[in-house]
Amino acid sequence: MPMMTTVVDGPTGEAFDTARGVLDVDYSGYQSKNDVVYNKANTNPLYGLPVGNGRVGALVWSANNGLTMQVSGVDTSQQTAFSAGDVTFTTNPALDAGSTTFQQRLASYDGTLSTKYDANRTVTILGAASSEVIGIHVADTRTGVTSATLDLSLWDVSGLSNSASVPNIGTWKTVSTWAEAASAGLSRGQQDPNNFGYSLGATVEGATFTTQVVNGNAVRLTITPSASYTIWIACASRLNAANHDSVAQAKAALAQTTTSGYATTSAAYTNFWHDFWGKSFVQYSNAAGDADYLENVYILATYMIAAGAYGNYPFHFINGVERATADNTKWSYGYWYWNQRDVYNSFLASNHPDVLNVFNNMYSRNFNALKAFTMSRFGIDGLWVPETMGWDGNANGNTQYTNDIFSSGTEAARNMDAQFAYTGDSAYLKNTAYPFMREVAKFYVKKFTKDAGSGKYVMTSSNSHETYWGVRNAITDLAAVRSMFPAVISASQTLGLDADLRAQWQDLLSNLVAFSTDGKSYLPYEGSGAPQHNDENVASEIIWPYDLTGIDAPDYAMAVSTWRTRPHPYDNVWANDAIQAARLGLGDDANSGMKTMLQKYQNYPNGMTNNTNGVFEYLGVHLSVMNESLLQSYNDKLRVFPALPSDASLVTRFTLAARGGFLVSSEREGGDIKYVGLKSNLGNMATVVNPWGTAAVQVRKIGTTAPILSSSTATLSFATEVGGVYVVERVAKPLGSYTFSFVTGKANQGAKHSGSNTLGM
Repeated sequence: MPMMTTVVDGPTGEAFDTARGVLDVDYSGYQSKNDVVYNKANTNPLYGLPVGNGRVGALVWSANNGLTMQVSGVDTSQQTAFSAGDVTFTTNPALDAGSTTFQQRLASYDGTLSTKYDANRTVTILGAASSEVIGIHVADTRTGVTSATLDLSLWDVSGLSNSASVPNIGTWKTVSTWAEAASAGLSRGQQDPNNFGYSLGATVEGATFTTQVVNGNAVRLTITPSASYTIWIACASRLNAANHDSVAQAKAALAQTTTSGYATTSAAYTNFWHDFWGKSFVQYSNAAGDADYLENVYILATYMIAAGAYGNYPFHFINGVERATADNTKWSYGYWYWNQRDVYNSFLASNHPDVLNVFNNMYSRNFNALKAFTMSRFGIDGLWVPETMGWDGNANGNTQYTNDIFSSGTEAARNMDAQFAYTGDSAYLKNTAYPFMREVAKFYVKKFTKDAGSGKYVMTSSNSHETYWGVRNAITDLAAVRSMFPAVISASQTLGLDADLRAQWQDLLSNLVAFSTDGKSYLPYEGSGAPQHNDENVASEIIWPYDLTGIDAPDYAMAVSTWRTRPHPYDNVWANDAIQAARLGLGDDANSGMKTMLQKYQNYPNGMTNNTNGVFEYLGVHLSVMNESLLQSYNDKLRVFPALPSDASLVTRFTLAARGGFLVSSEREGGDIKYVGLKSNLGNMATVVNPWGTAAVQVRKIGTTAPILSSSTATLSFATEVGGVYVVERVAKPLGSYTFSFVTGKANQGAKHSGSNTLGM
């Protein structure tokens, strides 16, 4: 498969916009090469293409000679367990009547899904920004189209099982409808005591219509079509509605969107997505095209997750907002931290802290509930986070697999601390992140015991995640302390708080028992013989997400050996092996790991999976592998292109965010790293690993003449100013020796293939 990218600058050029401190990218042109295209009608709901506005999303497929989509709103039910309903649009004569060409295009840069039949009819699905409204815009200039129909319907909900563990399953089996002059719709969950529930309603702008109730589970809008009109669909949640009245909210949202009009709403929607994509940039291309395929999955996965990432509650790793399986929730009704971290942990590097904040916020908002539960279960004044947690902090889904996992709280706390490290939001550190870290640390202090003989603190019994139960000195607990306690100690010093607690934390950290090893590799716990209950590679957790080792670490050889000898390579849809390979600088392994995960788990041409252990985790893992292959900053050192494959044809460039409040840009082509560009948002000290080893380099601040640093050392540290833009360059080949240009691309027009994988039709 040939490269589809047109890179205007080429090997002798560079695309660093020194005024803005980011790459100069024609996003519209470049990202169109990553559009997902179906050149024939897809009638399989599982192959449907996704669309969403951040709070409401859908999968879309061809049915009944028209288009059908299953709609979900992220806040409509607990853990988005119940989907909202089906929307079917048809015309008379049919949309495809007499057509000789067909193309359906997911254009992620605009956030739209358009279906084109010949040159005279196009149906575009879009959304209203910052709302629970999506739309179907119809441009149909055929003569003789007598009517159009929009059906809103629900499958048979009478036999719905309580797989979501809701307090009132009856209200989710109860459907009410309305059909009025201005709109029609249906509702359920109206008596949910947690204030979930929703209304799915529709109206039309630009054409006359009538409404009717078809039956107890369906309503219909019959439209007298014009050449151009828009159907607006509200999926209004009770949770976000005034007085929890989702019917009134749906009607109001439809009226407001119609008054604003298609042109205004569409422009605001595309601006939302353009702003989203403009926060960062990734290119990963090669002559064979398999790298381009990985890049395409990166863009697609980012879009699919972001399409439901802006609700009050997180994008669920199974349910999401893009489904075509009615109310089927597979095996889980909780948020499992292990699975959710796969979905979310890439979004700081891609410069979307607002996305991670939605995930973090679910834990911080349940602070009091978690504290109370910790006291009732353990008798400890601290905070324990259930690995399997409900929206309100409940541990209803806990089993023997998860009940004695103690490390999930530290992961939640560390993600809050990371949010602060990327954004510099001192109020967030003081009011949210630090209080959570403090209580998790207090819990751990009480759970460890000081061994009288060795003087070391030990964990006498816990689960080494789900795989080994009731073991001594689980590596996850030791890693939890070693990774989080330095952060909570530092934060307490910065804030001038809890000096007495700080002394306890330092004592535990300084006297913690060592990780168990066999002399070559780390072990998941102390001892041997514990039965395996899951196929996690627990010992490798110290590499990622616990950030305790990596390139140039003193224990690098042992870390690599641990990864190489892991017992369950790529054994599940949530496997994070390839992220860890990137952290270890194993570029070929990281690259092949991304391919392996796709070969094993991408089953459908829309990028999705048929795996029953999850849906979106492997897509989130893919995002983290790509980001970690291009930029690492987990240890406050900025390291560019740390894990690329040995492919001479690879062309890769990026603008990504880093800890300390930096936007980092770099380009590599023909094996040559051209420069490192840095924009400092917070004015912190920058430490950059010299990408050319010990070659002579200089650091220039844009707008000044003399370099602020000249060095030939392996690591460069320099002060920055807020808003300052800096370039790290070789003295022998400075940025000025390249020709400035920009990056663009050519729109994709068909299916893409890599090995046994296919995107598009």
